[in-house]
Amino acid sequence: MANIPEISVPPHQTLHLGHTAISDAMLGSILVFFLLLAFLLYHRSKMSIVPGRLQVAMEGLIGFFYKGLTDAYGSDKLARIHLPIIVGFFLFIFFCNQLVLVPFVQSIVNDEGHFLFRAPTSHFSLTLALALIMSFTMHVSALMINARHHLGHFCKLGLFLKVRSVTDFLDAILQNFLALLEIIGEFAKIISLSARLFGNIFAGEVMVFVITGISVYSQFIVPSPFYFLTLFAGTIQALVFSMLAMSFISGASRNAM
Repeated sequence: MANIPEISVPPHQTLHLGHTAISDAMLGSILVFFLLLAFLLYHRSKMSIVPGRLQVAMEGLIGFFYKGLTDAYGSDKLARIHLPIIVGFFLFIFFCNQLVLVPFVQSIVNDEGHFLFRAPTSHFSLTLALALIMSFTMHVSALMINARHHLGHFCKLGLFLKVRSVTDFLDAILQNFLALLEIIGEFAKIISLSARLFGNIFAGEVMVFVITGISVYSQFIVPSPFYFLTLFAGTIQALVFSMLAMSFISGASRNAM
């Protein structure tokens, strides 16, 4: 008999602490935080002069993003400043994306029959928050380099003070229209980053839940290819978000120089 769980875009309120409701996505975020913390502490305890496989993988990951930032900036100093947040984006999103693959996570339900944990990135609020953090970091970094030059990309009203002819006036209108498009583009970056990550992870989670819930016979062997697909897609989405964040942050910083 089919036992497909209820699929809902908004998170379910699975626990209540007093008057505070805690959703499955929030519990998933808390679980991911502790899993990531345990992973990093374990990795730190295993670090040595002769690296093991895990250390080689982590050094390769950090080296990959470090090289990308160095190539983007042409500056080792700026690359080192932004490296932690880019690697942090990747690791956090990667762990969030793979939460449904952690053993027994999908088998824990509350009294109402809802899953207690949910992949945090399948909730739009988290992906939107990550995109806002990226945007905040991007603008603060550019402002610290050259605030006047950076803000000049979004406001060119000063050109009207330099108007001496009809051509200058038309050019000022055009430049301010382009500045308005820059502002719209900044909002578009936030929406595209958050919506892309949310849509892909939510769709993957729904696919796994539906396949495993069709019948008792489809809970083990049948979903195996879909688990690998989810693992692959989750890794790609974490990489895409991190690479785009790196591109946006470095691009804004270069333009402010």
